[in-house]
Amino acid sequence: MNPAIVIAAYNRPHALQRLLASLHAADYPAGVSIPLIISIDSEEGRPNPAVRETAEGFTWKHGSKEIILHRDHLGLLQNFSFCGGLSMQYGSVVFLEDDLVVSPVFYHYAFQALRRFEADSHIAGISLHRYAFNGYNHLPFEPLSDSSDGFFMQVPSILGQAWNKAQWEEFTQWRGASSQVPNEALHDVWSQFDADDYFPILTKYLISTQRFYVFPRTSLTSGFGDAGTHFARGTSYFQVPLQYEKTSFQFTALEDSNAVYDSFMEILPRCLQRLAPALRSLPFDVDLNAVKQPRHLQADFVLTTRACRNPLKTFALAVRPPEANLVFEAEGQGISLCRTADLLWDTWSELATNKKLFDYASRAPFSLRQVLLHRLIGWLRGSTL
Repeated sequence: MNPAIVIAAYNRPHALQRLLASLHAADYPAGVSIPLIISIDSEEGRPNPAVRETAEGFTWKHGSKEIILHRDHLGLLQNFSFCGGLSMQYGSVVFLEDDLVVSPVFYHYAFQALRRFEADSHIAGISLHRYAFNGYNHLPFEPLSDSSDGFFMQVPSILGQAWNKAQWEEFTQWRGASSQVPNEALHDVWSQFDADDYFPILTKYLISTQRFYVFPRTSLTSGFGDAGTHFARGTSYFQVPLQYEKTSFQFTALEDSNAVYDSFMEILPRCLQRLAPALRSLPFDVDLNAVKQPRHLQADFVLTTRACRNPLKTFALAVRPPEANLVFEAEGQGISLCRTADLLWDTWSELATNKKLFDYASRAPFSLRQVLLHRLIGWLRGSTL
């Protein structure tokens, strides 16, 4: 059965209209029937009339269309759970929130990725979005390139994702068992989300079960970040370039990939040990983004951009992405291989590391005058909104 497209909507008719327009403009495999389901949460006892009208007025030419009007207010988490549960009925679903737009070829990617990884028990889902930034330090994120159209990460997607029936069953069984997540593998930020958010729940599931999401090299969705449950006001933070023409995708198996990232968006040590012969003899953790805390570092050695005493070996922080400096054995001082016990955690060392990463990400660092001017403009804009 072809994956159904499932949309979670609430009270943003303009956003839903924009998403539906992008679905209408997208390309789909010839001769296939694709169900479209729009799940509309209630607002003050009934679905938003404008959202309902937008959904009812949309013509879907590629299969059946069903509008589900919920009588009771579900909230973000319950509506997500309802939509995901439809995979039990349809075999697999592509789940979209209403503030997204899709690439013209998004369905080709979702269909092929679901089929490629349907038998891999270590894959929890398919992301349609490629994060452009690291969510922990808000600096750019670029995965190491290889021949595949996908890479793997122990962070889920909230900007378009897909599952099959078996993947959803595994998640719901884990959730029902209230499994504990190892503290050494979980960043503190995951305790700061609202109780009605599914993002941290999915992340904890990936960590505790050692599963991964498949991410695209070029995004198949882009986020408008309209004001709503997630944001008090709109944001362009999730806008990314889209894939427009490619309709045939090739994927490397998880165990063969050298682009596999953990829940901190750090490349796995085993990938670097394959790519950099100089690193094969030592057990080490990776902290190139400098977001891990002491409890997260379990190995005797660490590859890091943090300050440390007595590094065993150093590399430059010049090639992009950061891990490529290790592959090329770039000479310099930006990255250190050191004993974990020799890391420096004082405030000045933290500030120096943050500046180093900011300068690396910025390519041409801002002057103090530019920084102050930008902050002034941001403050003035914020005070007038």
